[in-house]
Amino acid sequence: MTNKPLSLLTKALPIATGLLLLSGCIVHISTASANIQQQQQRSLSAAQLQQLDIESEAGSVQVIGSHTATEITVDATIYTAKSDDPYTLTLEQKGGKAVLIAKSYSPSGMVVYQGSSPSIDLIVTVPSSFSLEIDDDSGDINIAGVLGNINIDDDSGSIRIDQGHHVTIDDDSGDIDIQNITGNLKISDDSGSITVDNVAGNIIIEDDSGDITLTNITGSVDIDDNSGSISAKQLGSYLTIEDGSGDIFAEHINGLVTIEDGSGSIRVNHAKGLTIIDAGSGDLSIDNINGPVKLD
Repeated sequence: MTNKPLSLLTKALPIATGLLLLSGCIVHISTASANIQQQQQRSLSAAQLQQLDIESEAGSVQVIGSHTATEITVDATIYTAKSDDPYTLTLEQKGGKAVLIAKSYSPSGMVVYQGSSPSIDLIVTVPSSFSLEIDDDSGDINIAGVLGNINIDDDSGSIRIDQGHHVTIDDDSGDIDIQNITGNLKISDDSGSITVDNVAGNIIIEDDSGDITLTNITGSVDIDDNSGSISAKQLGSYLTIEDGSGDIFAEHINGLVTIEDGSGSIRVNHAKGLTIIDAGSGDLSIDNINGPVKLD
């Protein structure tokens, strides 16, 4: 067995560190691991409030909507490298909304930990009628039972949402799983799969890479995708796809299907009409089109 990759990494680290030092960035190499754990709780009356803003750096975020909740409660699990490492965990009312801030200790410069790095996992309970605004750096996000609007700006980690009204997601990386949305859905995503089921409104998706699977959508669907397969079934209105590469499968679309494709197979079965602006390369299969068909 060769140790070449490790040897290369060992040689590369001092070089990278030197470059960072020359650029003025301080590098801390820590042999510690954030394995010290403590529990903290926060609570705030939800009277006169309808929205919670969450600012989270590292760690998972779970939000639970409750029909009986009269206050916002936060159960936090805090992981630090040292018992006296500072952190921020605040829950305050600001104007007509609540603001939750969870930030781990972050010394100046760049820190490399030997094991897990500091983080704060959050379990938050809010009244089900609440709206959410989440700004998250890293860690999974799981939201269930929240019936208001949901806006998420996320760098990395998976996102799962069950229920919500109008939902907007700006995501860099990580899988997205959305279901049971009563309003519109808008997703801007760099990488990771997208799965959506049961949306009453319209959907707009801008995706760089990753498979897209849509089922049971009442409204219209507009997809601008660079790479990855697309599957859309049981749509109540039109479907428009602009795709770079990847297979496309559309079935039971109660409206016009419009496709502009670079490469990959295309299959459309049961639609009110079909326009293919550019089929690119790949097989084309068309069945049961109850309307005009235009192939350019």
